Amino acid sequence: MKNNRKSIWKITVSIFTALMVLTLLSTAASASLTIYKTPLGAGTPPATQRLTGGGNSIDYTAVAASSTDPRIVQFKDLSRGKETYIRWDFGDGTSLSGTKITPQLKNPVHKFPKTGYYISGLTIRCTGYNGLLWVHKTLIIKA
Repeated sequence: MKNNRKSIWKITVSIFTALMVLTLLSTAASASLTIYKTPLGAGTPPATQRLTGGGNSIDYTAVAASSTDPRIVQFKDLSRGKETYIRWDFGDGTSLSGTKITPQLKNPVHKFPKTGYYISGLTIRCTGYNGLLWVHKTLIIKA
């Protein structure tokens, strides 16, 4: 009888452990990041855009950079043209900008303080065009 109790206890602990691991994995798998172009006029200040100028164009996307923390996001600059200035506004009150165009500036990783809705923006200046190009996108980060 004692051996049966030990066996039942071991099986119970094994099943409980397996269920906990599956629960944790399914929770991590349900984390998501959705990105779409912000409708003009949405947000504060209102979203605007200038997508092309002088043969240059601006666009970007974002993807989850972590399988365990949906707040860590990899931004990817998809703009065309020789950029001489880049500014990222992440939508949480922080930004990153510079004139030395490094891979970290073109495609930064940013950790948001919490899940939620953010209106991010990218602004660039390109060779051969005196104006700035910019676009806003909305991120929805869910746990």
